[in-house]
Amino acid sequence: MRESTRKRLLRTLGGTLWPSFLTAAVASVVFFASIDPQTLQMQTLPAWEISRMAGYTIGFFMFWGVGLMSSAITFVLTDSGPRGPA
Repeated sequence: MRESTRKRLLRTLGGTLWPSFLTAAVASVVFFASIDPQTLQMQTLPAWEISRMAGYTIGFFMFWGVGLMSSAITFVLTDSGPRGPA
């Protein structure tokens, strides 16, 4: 892999993973400040036995997935295509 391609890939990963991680952290804090994961689980999926910590973890990764898709779509829409030599 060429050095410029590698740098571009790392920049793309950093530009999509990091903002989505921060968004998931903030969204988790805001969401779980008012909603208890076990209460939510009992109301939606009573057959599942999960702990509070598992609920927080699942919620965080769901928020991270949504943020990642948002960042990825933004990257795709703003990508100007192949660049010349770096």
